[in-house]
Amino acid sequence: MSIKFGRVDSSETNFVEQSFHKNQTVNSASDGVHHVLSKKDDYTDPDKNVTLSTSGSHWALIHGMFYLSGSSKVLEDQPADAVKFNNIYHNFNQHNDLKPFYTNKFYSTASIFYIPQQLFGERIKPGSFQLTARTGSSTNTTKEIIIKDDNNGNLYSTNASHSQSAGALSTKYNYVGNVFYDLGVAVLTETGSWSGSVDYTDIGGKESSATTLEKNYKFWKLNFNSTTPIFTSQYSIKINAGDFNRAMNASTRLPLSGSLPSGSNFADYINMRNELTGSGWSPYFNQIHLHRNQQEEPLITANLPRSIQMRDDIDLIITFKVDH
Repeated sequence: MSIKFGRVDSSETNFVEQSFHKNQTVNSASDGVHHVLSKKDDYTDPDKNVTLSTSGSHWALIHGMFYLSGSSKVLEDQPADAVKFNNIYHNFNQHNDLKPFYTNKFYSTASIFYIPQQLFGERIKPGSFQLTARTGSSTNTTKEIIIKDDNNGNLYSTNASHSQSAGALSTKYNYVGNVFYDLGVAVLTETGSWSGSVDYTDIGGKESSATTLEKNYKFWKLNFNSTTPIFTSQYSIKINAGDFNRAMNASTRLPLSGSLPSGSNFADYINMRNELTGSGWSPYFNQIHLHRNQQEEPLITANLPRSIQMRDDIDLIITFKVDH
């Protein structure tokens, strides 16, 4: 243990933010993850024969927040407003001047996937999102649909057989939807064909009265990387040559006979062992304590991976980090 205190130079400390990512896999049975086939008008589920009035509410929400510029409804009623709504001030879309974010497709039907923030954290890592849909069962890969994002929020199919949807990278013609990284929302806006007999609206269940197994894409899963920020303080402690070269470890001292005078310093009355008084000896340390003042317990204790010997000939600089 040292018997003197040093001061940490504020110029040798800094505070940084780092992002860490974790792979997440969810499916149609995962808690908190929801899929909604939204329609401009109320939607009747052909399996349950139930009219879903909330379907129109989901469509209106997505339409108003993200897709006014590409809305077929806006183009039909107010064609001149489509250009106005393409302005970044009229929607909640992410924006990058160098990478286009396509919103030129939005029709009377949209397939929406909601991911809870508990799973995606601060945001979904761009380029990590993948939607996989299978027909028949969760293990049947026959006509498996694979949709990925292009690192800028545009979704495209990597294995589409339809010429309009096929392509190695997304364009304003072959993109099929968008993922909103900060909100945990993915939307399939393409209502056309993934193949000659399968439409994108089939993902998540039947869109109309189709009853063939091929059209039943109820088995789907989402893969993405969640983002968690970690805030870190870094301290650099400089120990000048010759400083902190005394020890209060009892094993370094000779036994004391008698008692100490009242008010005396314990260290002044106990001599170092003879074998420790040579010029080549100096103590070791394996912890650094950061105190607010000398009278209080340490606020932070940094444990070093190994003991370090104090030096009389060179300065020592110890750097450690604290995560918040």
